[in-house]
Amino acid sequence: MVVRPDADDPRVSERGLHSIEDDLAETWLEDWAGAGVAEIEEYLAKHAAFLRFLESREAPAQQA
Repeated sequence: MVVRPDADDPRVSERGLHSIEDDLAETWLEDWAGAGVAEIEEYLAKHAAFLRFLESREAPAQQA
């Protein structure tokens, strides 16, 4: 199968190509759940870092 480069949209998936064999593997559920947990952990880490940043900016103002 020939794929035209102008027909592909790079915004479709950040994970690259997906093959049906991945869905048929015995570990598909564990793989899917693991990827979801990793994304949630990444999001929560960014949120925690932002909260620490906000708290560090408020601390000097509270001491004055």
